[in-house]
Amino acid sequence: MKAAAILLGLLILTLFGSAEAASTLTVVGEGEILVPADRVYVTFTVTAEDENATVASMKSSEGLNRTIDALVDAGLKIEDVWSGRARSVSRIHSISRLSNNSNAVTVAEVGVSRVMDQATVRLDAEDEALVDRTLEAAKAQGAEVEISGYALAEKGAAFAEARRLAVEDAERVAESLASAAGLVLEERLEIFEPSPPRVLQPTSGTDPGALEVAGLFDLSMLSLLDPFEEEVSGEPGMVTVRSRVVVTYQVS
Repeated sequence: MKAAAILLGLLILTLFGSAEAASTLTVVGEGEILVPADRVYVTFTVTAEDENATVASMKSSEGLNRTIDALVDAGLKIEDVWSGRARSVSRIHSISRLSNNSNAVTVAEVGVSRVMDQATVRLDAEDEALVDRTLEAAKAQGAEVEISGYALAEKGAAFAEARRLAVEDAERVAESLASAAGLVLEERLEIFEPSPPRVLQPTSGTDPGALEVAGLFDLSMLSLLDPFEEEVSGEPGMVTVRSRVVVTYQVS
């Protein structure tokens, strides 16, 4: 990431001529913080099998509905069931054969339809009791359950802190570059934020809320030099907030 800041700084200096003649220096600053998620997403899957595809579909749908009813009884609000459901249908064939020294005879061929219905619910991550009840209620109905993602609904304080760190980082980079070029760093002229800070979560989960998926520098050549990573490492329940700013200083 720092390579992009240095390359941009050197490029700006080159565009203005020699280092001695340059009047401004533009650098990139980055800030990153790790904060607890305030939303958690739980995905549950109900699977049914039957020789008749219609029957398998009905069993799976009924199982999903029973699971949702159980979650509501456990305290979940129906509006927190994520809109839309996912369904997967497959056909499984099994063949039985008898064989002797030279021949193989098909005795029976059975086809079974497997239908998987899936839904995701959104919970307040701080309400650990409700999260536990939701997991237990879904499992009691025979559903497969997993925590599928985390999110940050209240972003204000985290965004402000990430931006503050990004501006501080930009000043450190500018001072280092100016010193290396024999220049004196003077007043800050402009702060440009190409895009709002991004919220990223650990690679183990997928964000069902489609958080901050736009690239920061889609409109800038800088994305070719050093784009933000799409995934981060971290502990479950935590999300990373990253900010990137472009700052211009006067130099002499």
